[in-house]
Amino acid sequence: MKRSQLYLTEEQRARIGRRAEDAGVSQAEVVRQILDEALDIDEGSARRLAAVDATSGILPKAPDWPEWLASVRGRSAGDRLRELGL
Repeated sequence: MKRSQLYLTEEQRARIGRRAEDAGVSQAEVVRQILDEALDIDEGSARRLAAVDATSGILPKAPDWPEWLASVRGRSAGDRLRELGL
């Protein structure tokens, strides 16, 4: 990373300051995020794809989502209502 200086309007500076405070990051980080978005730079996507690749297939015998959800919730609401005769 290299240091750069730039001139900002009062409004730009104020908005960057508010965004930084809201996000809990530095103003420099906000400027970098804005530039990355404007320049279509997404370094995070490579890390996210690497994480997916690294974990893909890690639990081959795990149930799929509907099976898992049913096992956690037990009987469906419809089943319970039928048992009550409703």
